[in-house]
Amino acid sequence: MPDDNKIELLLVSGVSGAGKTTVASVCEEHGYYVTEDIPASMIQSLLSVFKREKGQYGKVALFVDLPNFRDAVNFVKSDAEITASVWGLDCSVDVLLTRYRLTRHIHPLQPKGYSLNEALLADAKIMEQDLPLFDVYIDTTGLTEKVLRIKASALMEKRAHNLNLIISSFGYKYGLPRDAEIVIDSRGLINPYWVPTLSHLTGLDKPVIDYLNKDAHTQGFMGKLITLLDDYLSHAEKEGRTFVILDIGCSGGQHRSVFVAQALFDHYKNDYDCTVYHREIARYKEDDRE
Repeated sequence: MPDDNKIELLLVSGVSGAGKTTVASVCEEHGYYVTEDIPASMIQSLLSVFKREKGQYGKVALFVDLPNFRDAVNFVKSDAEITASVWGLDCSVDVLLTRYRLTRHIHPLQPKGYSLNEALLADAKIMEQDLPLFDVYIDTTGLTEKVLRIKASALMEKRAHNLNLIISSFGYKYGLPRDAEIVIDSRGLINPYWVPTLSHLTGLDKPVIDYLNKDAHTQGFMGKLITLLDDYLSHAEKEGRTFVILDIGCSGGQHRSVFVAQALFDHYKNDYDCTVYHREIARYKEDDRE
């Protein structure tokens, strides 16, 4: 639980275009005072203001660009009056190129003579070097804005339990999440895709759930998986872990991984603070397309 005598501070950085604006919005919704794009030379002075007026700045989210990131980490981690969590937002260069071309935004390095590709590669190089400094690393490559909001919000939630379990489904054909911690491959389960009446549905639909549940292999798989996770999560909680990220994959992220992720959420939601999201669901459900 947070120390009431300390400022609760989120320090957020990452590659340009990875979703800092979205995360800043979520921070505001969770009661954080948000400060963005602060020069490194001003960080210490800003922290002094926060500490003098803790009643007003008890929860702060500080967004800094990558060149200022290391200095900012040193300042917040060495201050005894601050409890800091350092977040990094990353995204593949290919996806960032598409995002920039669609939005027609300018990368901060382009006015300095960099091409867009050169600017993104420069960000990626710094991000790779700084990875060990992040307490929380979020890969937004395959995430819609809606899903990123869900994931960021889950990481900020005040917990009734000691452990926050974040479960997601994904499709291997769209890439393995780069921020994956525990990955479970569900491709060995019977595949509803090959059943004409089920192929257009998802693992959230009852006919698919019933089809998978009737298969003996599914029952064995889920039983062994839950036994394994029970031990892992119990151990993680005893070690003082605050969150565990669990990713379930299948070929397309439509049927089997969605089914397994949702079943695990239903199983653990009363034992831990659980969040579930399905990375690829918008590809298959019209209502989730935004």
